Amino acid sequence: MDWIEIAPSALSSIAALAAAIAAFGSLKVSRESKLIAEKSALAAHHGSAATLLSETLKTTTKNLQPLNEQALGAWTIWPREIERYDHRPSGGKDPRPLRHVLVNASEMLERHGSAHRRGYKCTRGRIFSVISNGMGEISESEYNGFLRKADCSPDQFENIFGQPRLDRPITSASAFRWCYYQLIRRVEINDWRTTWNTAWITNGWLKKYCDAHQMVKPVVKSALDSLDSERKKLEHSVFPLEANPALLKKYDQAMSILEELLDFGDLDIIEHYTKDAHDSDLVPLVLYTMGVACLTNRAIETLEHDIQSS
Repeated sequence: MDWIEIAPSALSSIAALAAAIAAFGSLKVSRESKLIAEKSALAAHHGSAATLLSETLKTTTKNLQPLNEQALGAWTIWPREIERYDHRPSGGKDPRPLRHVLVNASEMLERHGSAHRRGYKCTRGRIFSVISNGMGEISESEYNGFLRKADCSPDQFENIFGQPRLDRPITSASAFRWCYYQLIRRVEINDWRTTWNTAWITNGWLKKYCDAHQMVKPVVKSALDSLDSERKKLEHSVFPLEANPALLKKYDQAMSILEELLDFGDLDIIEHYTKDAHDSDLVPLVLYTMGVACLTNRAIETLEHDIQSS
């Protein structure tokens, strides 16, 4: 077949292909333009919500600093003061400093309560279990078994005994129980009572923490109400907050933490223990309050850094 004869056919095919490519390109541009337009509309629609979240968190975290300071003190400085009662040889040949034991135990308690949190009520229940459930049977044979594994080791107790299982009470975890044995053997019960009672007098760590919490409560509630109102305002709009997963996640996280600070950060649940605590409750009470202080500090830090910078 002569080339001249097939040229028109070939050119026609090329033209059709070019038209198809052009149409596809036009469709792609159209889709991209539509997507850009939707994103622009979404950004414009949620702009005030994003601004409100940012400004609310900045103002709130600034006002939370007095509470953060007292929480950090109750979690890290108070253990140093308790350490003056330490009879260190009673904990083994070369036990870890008592302040490390207290901080290690309170961190375990906080992590156990916060892991897979389903709201502050769940967190509160998991951490308060150290008091409500008690530590169970205490025996010399269990202590000696722990001692053989942990004495003279500088490691975190979770590295020696394993991480506490989340599907079981923290009071059954070997690492946490070893902390408890260290505390009850190295500090006498009368000194634990003095520690507990002193924490509630004027300028005591827990009194200062509670005073700071009461002071910031209205600030936290106002912030929570503001975010909740903005979320409800968008609920039946063209673009509800669910249409913006990234912003929705920030709102969910911020509101969850604010609820936690407002309710769980309050030590009202142990109010009746402040004047008449049973001997067996003293160490769990100290660990519980330190765990709350640890959680409060980490919650405020998350509000201040992680959510605002993400």
